[in-house]
Amino acid sequence: MSGTKTGAPDLLEQGTHVFTGTIRVWGSDYAELLTDSGVTIQLVTRGLRPLRDGERVTVVTRRYRPLYQVEEIN
Repeated sequence: MSGTKTGAPDLLEQGTHVFTGTIRVWGSDYAELLTDSGVTIQLVTRGLRPLRDGERVTVVTRRYRPLYQVEEIN
């Protein structure tokens, strides 16, 4: 992982991951997505518009161990 100018490590991995599935839980800072393959992905949602539980979405994420930071919602 690369560091910033302050020397702090970059907590987000390089590259993105795309998941499609159904929102199980959506809070102001945290969500769970049940993917089409049956895996539950934990998401960081801080600053994003709220979504309804049960809503079907595709998300573009960056891995933020052990969570995924949402970069885009379609």
